[in-house]
Amino acid sequence: MTAPGTSLPPPPPSASARPSAAPSGIGQGALAMAGLGTALVALRAVDVHAPACPFRTITGVACPGCGITRLSAAVAGGDLHLAVGNDPAGVAFLALLTTVAVVHLVQVVIRKQRPPSWLEHRAVLAGLGALLAAHWVTTLTWGGMLTT
Repeated sequence: MTAPGTSLPPPPPSASARPSAAPSGIGQGALAMAGLGTALVALRAVDVHAPACPFRTITGVACPGCGITRLSAAVAGGDLHLAVGNDPAGVAFLALLTTVAVVHLVQVVIRKQRPPSWLEHRAVLAGLGALLAAHWVTTLTWGGMLTT
């Protein structure tokens, strides 16, 4: 109880009313993958190549990400005809991944705000997974960017 004429401090704002910069798992993962991919493409530009894929070394089968670095280098170099001709699903995967990463970077990391609701939707993760699976099928079936 308080003395007459005094008031209680206001209650803390509810969690939903507070702006949160808590990163979404999808956005944070996309940002990490895009950062790693950018580093690998930059290294390729100066003729430094990443070590061999451990999955492919052990199993002899291309991993789900095999060819993505070459594909990214082709897209970054402006050779969209080569990239789309060899792996359209991979190009779509890169486009969605880049979009998610950039939106997460701007909204959460730079502006310190909550990510847009669509970024946290399961459909975004499902779309990334479906495009990655389609890329893998393309790579296993036709060679994708492994053969160029």
